Amino acid sequence: MHKQKGTYNSIKRILLFILLVFSTASYSKELLILLSDDQKIHNEIAALIVENSSVSATIRLYTEHTKSEVSLEGLVIVAIGTRACDQAITNLALEDQLICTLIPAQTYQTLITKHNKADLNQNSLTAVFMDQPIERQIRLVKLIAPDAKSIGTVFGQTSISQRSNFERYGQALNFVTHHAFLDETQNPVQILTPLIQRSDVFLAIPDNANFNRSVSRWALYITLRNKIPLIGFSASYSEAGAVVSLYSTTEQLALQTRETLVNLLIHGNLAPASFPKEFTIMVNDSTARTLRMNLPDTEFLTEQLKEIDR
Repeated sequence: MHKQKGTYNSIKRILLFILLVFSTASYSKELLILLSDDQKIHNEIAALIVENSSVSATIRLYTEHTKSEVSLEGLVIVAIGTRACDQAITNLALEDQLICTLIPAQTYQTLITKHNKADLNQNSLTAVFMDQPIERQIRLVKLIAPDAKSIGTVFGQTSISQRSNFERYGQALNFVTHHAFLDETQNPVQILTPLIQRSDVFLAIPDNANFNRSVSRWALYITLRNKIPLIGFSASYSEAGAVVSLYSTTEQLALQTRETLVNLLIHGNLAPASFPKEFTIMVNDSTARTLRMNLPDTEFLTEQLKEIDR
């Protein structure tokens, strides 16, 4: 049954791309792709979005996009990264349609508030988030540590908005939830040590870059020292010692962004802003052995989480 669903989804994507080839020739709007930086990841996503399609796109850095750029029919804009999304929203014209990608969910909501776009037409703006929904992360905890009684995490200035969801979904799965707040003036070791020691599993939740670097360094050290499993949010987390990491790859994000674009070009409407549909689970076998954890294989974990999403 699961394989049949997977095959159906693959066929659906192929048909969408075929439709794109035959349907966009008469599409009047111009496609503009804005990059937050001239780095490999941004250029890779841009290339994957237009790959194997008949859509011609202008690709440029976000700093080159201004209000003076006017198209009578409006622009379709794909903004890759936070700065590109910010600039695109700032200069969004009435007839423009914008897809932001490679952006955290909370950062996107902050930009909506910053630009006072809460009442913007739903067919003008959407996003493909780069982070995982908190429910998916906590359900992964349950799958890899079914006997765990408590789960802990630390929040920063941006991720603190997820505290209520962390508590709600954690308690729904019968976890006792522990959390703390960490800002730049505090000592990470003093905050993380007691938090990790009273948790059966520690969940790393992404925030800004400085916060992520500070927490990852000490959380990995303290969890391994106390033999507490840590779940990370990137491949580098597992490579550095997290027993499991849950994240979406550049290709997975680009594919979902392209599907959102295809839907817009063919049907003229934007899908709601959403978390990644596809994701990757990485296991550090060495850490699992150290913690004496007998983990299910990644295919099983992935299928279980996808079944929940359905």
